Amino acid sequence: MKTVGAITIGQTPRDDVAGEMEKVLGPEIRVVQAGALDGLGRAEIDDLAPATDDDALVTRLRDGADVLVAKSRLVPRLQACLDRLAGEVDAAVILCAGVFPAFRSTRPVVMPERCMAAMVDAAFDGRRLGVIVPIEHQRQSYRTRWSRVDPHVEVVVASPYEDPTRLVDAAETLRRAGASLVIMECMGFTSGMKQIVRDVTGAPALLHASVLARVLAELA
Repeated sequence: MKTVGAITIGQTPRDDVAGEMEKVLGPEIRVVQAGALDGLGRAEIDDLAPATDDDALVTRLRDGADVLVAKSRLVPRLQACLDRLAGEVDAAVILCAGVFPAFRSTRPVVMPERCMAAMVDAAFDGRRLGVIVPIEHQRQSYRTRWSRVDPHVEVVVASPYEDPTRLVDAAETLRRAGASLVIMECMGFTSGMKQIVRDVTGAPALLHASVLARVLAELA
């Protein structure tokens, strides 16, 4: 594997996420970016807004604004990105922590949520699982998802795109809940934000971008 296609649910470039991956991948693996919302104007993006909480995802646009989009409306656009990169990359990744249906591809498509699930299954010590989601819309769905690991999972809300004091407050809530492992459930979280969560909670924190990159590095 020499080239990885990194497909964001928003607009490229997402050098914040790609940069986190490149720290692990090193210079031997090239990262090529594509975005599901590339080429769309704001009115067209607004038309992709979710109708229900279960369908809501948050992403960042090229101008730095963050928007809510419907997962169901993004799937065909993500598939189009995969099709466009098929002849250029050795593998692809979807830069979103959500659960998606299977994509069609002649190349491997690595899904962050599957990588994270495997990591948590391997690392969780059976005490208290903490989860940070970026928007309130996702709190219940992630509580349901992770209750298979910890029926009393603590889910808090803090976006990587908002005031960083909210992340500190969320981490403090997890510390009080006794979290022994924290999952940071958004690709927008960075290693600097991960360090804040570790410092406040005293627990290890798992970052999607770096977990994903370590899987890709192993495949390479």
